[in-house]
Amino acid sequence: MKMLKKFTLVFLCFLAANGYVFSQEKNAEIIFPKNTIMLDAGLITSSLITWSIVGNPVFNAAIQYERQFSNILSAALRLEYRLMDFSSNIGSPANLSSFSAEAHGRYYPTGNIFFLNAMLGYAFFNYKVEPSNLMSHYFKLGGKLGWRIDFGKPGGFVFEPSFGYYGAIGDSNINIVEEIDDATSFFNDLLNLMYSYLIKGYFVGGPQFALAVGYRF
Repeated sequence: MKMLKKFTLVFLCFLAANGYVFSQEKNAEIIFPKNTIMLDAGLITSSLITWSIVGNPVFNAAIQYERQFSNILSAALRLEYRLMDFSSNIGSPANLSSFSAEAHGRYYPTGNIFFLNAMLGYAFFNYKVEPSNLMSHYFKLGGKLGWRIDFGKPGGFVFEPSFGYYGAIGDSNINIVEEIDDATSFFNDLLNLMYSYLIKGYFVGGPQFALAVGYRF
């Protein structure tokens, strides 16, 4: 009889401990859902506003997937596309475009909303004005900080404002304004330098401001 009581007591303790562990695992999953998919709504909205003002197609978009390893560490992959089309101005296909693939590492110091982000990536820029179609390649690196805001409990709809700066490493290899003679070479070099700054400071790098929306699960 005593052995039966001891066995029953041990069994009940085991059930209680198992239930506690299961409850803790369930709560942990609620505290930090592991996956987040986001679209940069600010980037899309600003490009559509610019399109409506200038009359030429301007379209920028970015999508990001983030994987949470703990409530303080995560990694993310971000894909971005940018386009400015000037075909209607010159009567033939003409546009500037870029595509970027970025790997991000994130640190949430408090395990909550605020994060620090480091980025390493690759981008290519395409300059197309018939009959030319020139491409340049760049490495990207930089950082930003932001806030991932959950509405209600952790998980579900999220809003993420962030800002930072990305540098671009690489040569444009594109002379948009060709040199005609020595008298115009200085101005041509200046214009080409400005285009290079446009490429590195807007299409593949430069200041970064994002207003992303998405879903966390």
